[in-house]
Amino acid sequence: MLLIISAFLSCRSNTKQAIKDTASTTTASTNETQALIKKFKPIIQGVWVKSDYIDRIIKTKSPIASEDKSIGIVTMYINTDSIKNDSLVITANDSNVDYGFPVLKFKKGERDSTLVFNGGELGYKIENGDTILISWHRNADTKKIETTKYIKVLNSEPTDDVSYGLELLISKNLIAGNYIMTDTIGRTSNVTFSEYGKVTGIPEKNTYYIAHDLSGEPMSNLDCFVFNFPENAQSYTFKINADTLKIFEINANADSTESILGELVYKFVRTK
Repeated sequence: MLLIISAFLSCRSNTKQAIKDTASTTTASTNETQALIKKFKPIIQGVWVKSDYIDRIIKTKSPIASEDKSIGIVTMYINTDSIKNDSLVITANDSNVDYGFPVLKFKKGERDSTLVFNGGELGYKIENGDTILISWHRNADTKKIETTKYIKVLNSEPTDDVSYGLELLISKNLIAGNYIMTDTIGRTSNVTFSEYGKVTGIPEKNTYYIAHDLSGEPMSNLDCFVFNFPENAQSYTFKINADTLKIFEINANADSTESILGELVYKFVRTK
């Protein structure tokens, strides 16, 4: 009887200890999560764009010529106001085609100062005074770990379009500025393209847009410059050479599978 009572008391004691240990572990985990949120929240907030993709577009002056850099998450909006417990669902543009919602976990990754992210990890570093986000992920085909860098464009997303930050960078670095325009009959006028897609100085044309998501579409072999997008859209193609921007008509080949460069419509020369 004494042995039975002793064993019973021992089991009760062990049960209390197990409950106590579980509570301690939970508290420690919660404290670690809150510490990670406090550390990363002011750093990761914002609209981020894949850096080697936008760098290629700026260098080539052509989204079409830069498509090989548009694989994976191209842009993402990290809104830290949406953190729930230890998780944050991010809005992302995947390969300029699909919207996705990868999850960021406020749990330590395998590397120093990284978080668990989308089957891999997300961290940051400072380059030339700017904060760069870095993701580590395993390539599904090669099984090798790859890294992707992202630059911050805005602190918050002003529209429902997660690609807004990318479009802003394209407009700012390729088109935005003041020009002298010459039309098809030789008339000249002053024209301004803003980095926010606005146009002044061209009759009946108020906005412009550089398409960056043409991959896989028919007749998508030429870059696309669109006036008055999306309503009353007028599509052209463009070429940039030094300070000169030329806008051309787009024609189709015999079976409408490819675009052909048409007549010159506008010539814009940047003013100093």
